[in-house]
Amino acid sequence: MKTAKKDKTLRARTPPRGLRQAGVSALTAAAAASVALTLGGCAWRGPVLQAAPAAPAAPESWQAEPSSGTPADWALLADPELQALLQRAEAANRDLIQAALRIEQARTQAGLGDLRLTPSAGLSTGANRPLDPPAPLPARTTRSYGASVGVGYELDLWGRLAALRTADAAQLRGAQTDLRAARLLLRQRVAESYWQLAAARTQGALAQEQLQLNRELLAATRLRVQEGKLLPIEVDRAAATLQQAEQRLADLQADVAQQRLQLALLLDETPPGPALQQPRLPAGAADGLPPPWRVGEGPAAVLERRPDVQRARAQVDAALARSQAAEAQRYPALSFSASLGTGGSAARDWLSNPVASLAGNLVVPLIDWRRLDLQRDAARTELELAALALRETVARALVEVESALIDGERLRQQLAANATRLRETQAAERVAALRLEVGAIAKADFLQARNARLEAEQGRLQLQLRAWLNRGQLARALALG
Repeated sequence: MKTAKKDKTLRARTPPRGLRQAGVSALTAAAAASVALTLGGCAWRGPVLQAAPAAPAAPESWQAEPSSGTPADWALLADPELQALLQRAEAANRDLIQAALRIEQARTQAGLGDLRLTPSAGLSTGANRPLDPPAPLPARTTRSYGASVGVGYELDLWGRLAALRTADAAQLRGAQTDLRAARLLLRQRVAESYWQLAAARTQGALAQEQLQLNRELLAATRLRVQEGKLLPIEVDRAAATLQQAEQRLADLQADVAQQRLQLALLLDETPPGPALQQPRLPAGAADGLPPPWRVGEGPAAVLERRPDVQRARAQVDAALARSQAAEAQRYPALSFSASLGTGGSAARDWLSNPVASLAGNLVVPLIDWRRLDLQRDAARTELELAALALRETVARALVEVESALIDGERLRQQLAANATRLRETQAAERVAALRLEVGAIAKADFLQARNARLEAEQGRLQLQLRAWLNRGQLARALALG
């Protein structure tokens, strides 16, 4: 009797064949009605898609570009030892590794956005206990098991899904530009540390010579004061000059150690940093001056190549795509889903009770209009901010290049003026040496003339370092390399 009652219950739960066919027909009719309603919605009005904001126009030429000079090129800046440092830095620098990982993260996010056909599978289990009427203890609890798999797909009527994919692609392009920007900045920072270390070592040798000279000068000044040929205040002046020489030498030695630490950080090495054989500044022209650089390209071409401008444009593209998606979200959405499931109180019942379903879902977002308006306004604000950021980035890029060109010409003029001073001090030292040989002047006067020549050489090295640092800045501003 119990078995017959169970079979009767199963037959009661299973719909007849005619009813199943009627259900499928009703489902088909519902899907057709959904399509009709959606197409009818297309007839009302489509989403108003915004056009991309126009990028600010670039000037036709550079204002501070010299009329003649060497085309800007990173190869003119890096000697073999610096090239080796740059290669080591690009292989080990943590900033580049992080930028590469952010690219992979953006690529993964874009891949997730492309998954619109999403199959899903699940396994469910349940237990129930009847409350009325009471049953014997062994039969008070029943269990059932089931499994299902489903597939869903949204029909992209208004381009919302395509806009979201476009936004993900723009984010990926932005991450790729970050890697190039990090590489350009790394090249500049490695070159700057290398050149500062080279200049500090060269100046250190001059400072050591100058320190020894000032010690001799202090001793000679004391002797002349004792002889009554100089006032006692001259001893203090000579001692102050010696103190300055000692401080300069200490500063240069500290600069060498600090630049090695900076290179260790950039190369991801253990301090105190790489042991360089013979760091040196780039070779200049015959007169020792850095050759003037011509950009060789118009501002539009340089802006097109700069990674910060490329990133700002990618942000505008992403914001525009999100704005279009927010606008399209205000219109009806049509999606379809299909599932296949089965279940029962035992595993043998799974094959006898399969259930297949096909559904169409039409969502008309009329009630939630306030939230949709806020989302659209937020997307438009984001687009306006991205457009302003693009204009700001372009303006800063133009100013950066022009400022580097102006500073380069100013440093060239200062180096030319220093060359005149250096020639005069060298000539004065030769005259003082000749007069010292014939006994026309004291040794202290000759030492002062040599000290003046060493001061001019120190100033020249400082100006040369600033000039080559300016070249590195200009190379990064032009996105060379």
